Formats: sequence, C-alpha cells, structure tokens
Amino acid sequence: MFTVRSFDEVTSTNDLVKRALEAGEAEGLVIRARKQTGGYGRQGRAWTSPEGGLYASFLLRPEVPQAQLPTLSLVVGLAVRRALAALADPECSSSVQVKWPNDVVLASPADAPCPSAAFNKLCGISLEAHAGGICVGVGINVVAPDAGAPEVPGKNRVAYVSEIAPALRALDTQTALDVVFEAELSAFQTLYQRWVQEGFAPFVSLFDQHAALQNRQVIVEDRVGNILGQGCVVGIDDGGCLVLSAADGAQLHIASGEAHIALSDV
Repeated sequence: MFTVRSFDEVTSTNDLVKRALEAGEAEGLVIRARKQTGGYGRQGRAWTSPEGGLYASFLLRPEVPQAQLPTLSLVVGLAVRRALAALADPECSSSVQVKWPNDVVLASPADAPCPSAAFNKLCGISLEAHAGGICVGVGINVVAPDAGAPEVPGKNRVAYVSEIAPALRALDTQTALDVVFEAELSAFQTLYQRWVQEGFAPFVSLFDQHAALQNRQVIVEDRVGNILGQGCVVGIDDGGCLVLSAADGAQLHIASGEAHIALSDV
C-alpha cells in the first residue's frame, strides 16, 4: 500500500506530502527524513528534529464520512503504540500508552522499571486536511541525539524508544530507525484499513484500554487558557471526543480541535 521516499534532510516531511497532494499523487506516499530544518507538530508548533528521531509523513485520501476524519489521529496513535509496545521490554510494554488527542507516551508509576514521570513523550502526531487529502505527520523519538544536538521540545519529559527497547541499543542509529519505521508502517497499514472499512467504533474500547488519561482528573483548556471542561476522564466516544465526568455528575464531551490537557489534583 505504501510507497516510501527517503531523504537525508528536508524542511519538513509534511511540506513534501502537501506538495504531493497538490500534484494529485495517489494515496500511500510516505515521505521520510533523517533530519528536518522546519519541522512542526499539531497546531503548527515548531518541532526540533535532530538525528535520532524518526520523521515521516503519510499522504492519505480516505473515502470516509467527513465526521469520521477527526478520529484518524487517534488511530495513528494506536498504531504507533502497537508498534512501540511490541518492540519494548515486556516489563515496559504496558506503559506505552496513547495520550489524547495526539501523543504516544510512556506513562509509568514511580516504582516501575521504566523512566518515571507522569508522561514521557515518545511520539507526536499532526493531521492536516490539504488539497483534497490528508497529511499525517508522525515524529518518534527513537535514539537520544548526540551531545550538543538540540533537545526535542515539549511540555513533558522526552522519552526515547531505545530506553525501553534493549534490542535497539545494540544497533546503529540508522538500523534502529529502520526497525521502528517498519513496525510503524505495518501496524498503521492494518489499523488504517480497518478504520476505512469499519469506522472508528471498533477502536473505542481499544483506545480506552491503552489511554494514558484514563481515570485521571484533568482540566481541558483552549489555546488562550479558557477552561473547556474539568473532571475525571472516563474514556472517549464514537466521535473521538474525550469524555469527562464532572464534579456534579454531568458528562462532558470535549473535541480535540483546540484542546490542551493539564492534570488536576482535584
């Protein structure tokens, strides 16, 4: 299904996929690069892209109802989670989780054998509708950059796949990237085809099973800090919205568009 074009360095793999969409290229193109000079993530945030990360963008033209499209980022997250969990040490695999709406994280308790923090970011995902198709960007932190290379930015501590997958540490960087990429490609092809054929409903319970926010108290804010909702995460709905149980017992359904999540002590 996929045709992969690899580059040493690009401004952004998303840029190349969007140009391909404008040129009318068919679904299935994947642009991959060792480095990006102008990478960006969700809502256009700058994404530093040193060597050691896996940067790839997918050109998709899914023939699905418009209302189904926002759930695609959750399916991509599930695919990446499946790939990384399969590579991880068995003691860490269950800690590889999806963080609504667009991250894959390592979520470990303090006494676990994995790096401990609330959320250690392994992967970020972006989704853009463009020129009649979809550009899906995926950035996975595979190997820590060399000394002096810029750190990957973000609100959470960065985690690297090599930290939880001992077999990768025995490989050179390029081979480790190739192994993770092949696992990602295989998992995504399987889940994407099911999503196109069956919709998102079959994925709801799977997402909840591996959700980093499940049963956590959170505050959801928009980009300027207005509170959209507050409560305990009870799951997601068939449309991919985050479902919160508020203090008064009401259920709130939050769309991903402008949502920013913060953990709450109450």
